[in-house]
Amino acid sequence: MPGNHDLTITAANIESILPGINQARDQVHGLGAYSPVGNPKIAIEHGHRYNFCCAPDPFSNQLIAPGTILPPGYFFTRLGALYKIQNFPHAGDTLPNITENILGGESQYLLFKYWIIWKMAITMFPITNRFDEKIILTKVGGFTGNYSVDDLVPYQSSPGGLIDLNLYQGIQDKWEARQTHNNVVIHTETARAIDSVNSSKETDYQVELQFFINPDSDKRIVIFDHTHTPKMGAPTNYDNQKCIYVNSGTCIYHNPGKTTLNFVVITPQSLDPSSRTLIKLYNFENEIVTNMDEDSLRY
Repeated sequence: MPGNHDLTITAANIESILPGINQARDQVHGLGAYSPVGNPKIAIEHGHRYNFCCAPDPFSNQLIAPGTILPPGYFFTRLGALYKIQNFPHAGDTLPNITENILGGESQYLLFKYWIIWKMAITMFPITNRFDEKIILTKVGGFTGNYSVDDLVPYQSSPGGLIDLNLYQGIQDKWEARQTHNNVVIHTETARAIDSVNSSKETDYQVELQFFINPDSDKRIVIFDHTHTPKMGAPTNYDNQKCIYVNSGTCIYHNPGKTTLNFVVITPQSLDPSSRTLIKLYNFENEIVTNMDEDSLRY
């Protein structure tokens, strides 16, 4: 299933590298959800569909990069990778401060919130380069130009004045359309979506909102990834039935403060009425398999 780090990789790309692999993809490029054959009450997807900075964005930058779906999270990741390549340096430049445009209405308020998110990202991943340097080379996802930090972060000519963007201009006004395009059943307000881009708890909440609280959903077991935070819980649904939510954590080797190399195993129930679907969350650090948590239910 596609995740936010391989949005633009096509089914043909994957098939050429791993012939015969099973792929679960939506009709919407960059997304995929999966229910195992014979187990329609299980839903598995990456989880980036509900994230403001990581969900496919086919509306922004279309004059700059026709057909692109790359969200701003792609550029966050580029800066994060550069931060590590530069061996975790001190910042080589200072981000100009902007202030809320009180008279600018809802759109300007949301763009100010978006600036706060970028300020957090730049603080988290300082780089040695000046922010006007065109250090981000693209030729990917429809982009062909070279871009700077200044191209990504909202700017303001005078305190309290108009806040604007170079890349992703108007992104704060398009979240509703993006959710519709990305087949999100229950929409989240834009302000909440922007505020929670770094929140694993918001991803957990989206599972309950989209699958368990939602009376149009029949899913009882949902597995997400995306947050790098392994977790298992047993919420109840709208009909007061037990459900299971698992976040499969991360397969990476370095995950500060958290476990790594996590995975989930599902053992389906049989026709025997006493049989239950068993879910186990594992960790494989140092090539040792550790059962972190498990739960079961019958549907």
